[in-house]
Amino acid sequence: MTETQIAELFERLGRLVAATKQKTGEGSSWNYTFPDGETHRYVIRGLKSHAEAEDSAFNLLIWIWNAKDYLKRRADIRGQNAQIVEDVVNADPALAVCADLANRLKHGELRCSRSGWYPKFGVMSFTAPQAALGSLTFGAFEVAVEIADPSLVEFNLPVIDQSDAEVGNAFEFAARALSALEQLKARIEEAV
Repeated sequence: MTETQIAELFERLGRLVAATKQKTGEGSSWNYTFPDGETHRYVIRGLKSHAEAEDSAFNLLIWIWNAKDYLKRRADIRGQNAQIVEDVVNADPALAVCADLANRLKHGELRCSRSGWYPKFGVMSFTAPQAALGSLTFGAFEVAVEIADPSLVEFNLPVIDQSDAEVGNAFEFAARALSALEQLKARIEEAV
């Protein structure tokens, strides 16, 4: 693993972070049937769909986890014990949670947990302040929202532990994990 390959990896991670921050999109719609049998349609336009926002977050988490293997190879090439990478991942709560989430995405379940939380994803949601709204239209059985300024919308992808308690937001865990990876990369490159 060359220094150039590591630089390219971190450039990819930067692009993936940018993709999670891109909020403009085609929108989405869904139906909800109330207990009385009445079905309403909800439509959001001008915003990335929930599924696209999830995909962006999932891709970032998987590449954060992939970075561990790149850094282990780089440490080995630089004459260092690659175990330092595993030690940092296990000691850093954000890296451990990202590792668990990426492994859950890869395998569909989690048999062991680096973080000890056995984390899983909650339901993607977003908050749009009034300033973000272009229009809000109520019909007999439909509510349509036009997002005029997607940059004001906040996405939230909860991370839930094995007891179904929310322990954080996937985007925040990813940001902290990336910072830890940057520090680890610098440590590997600076060591003789």
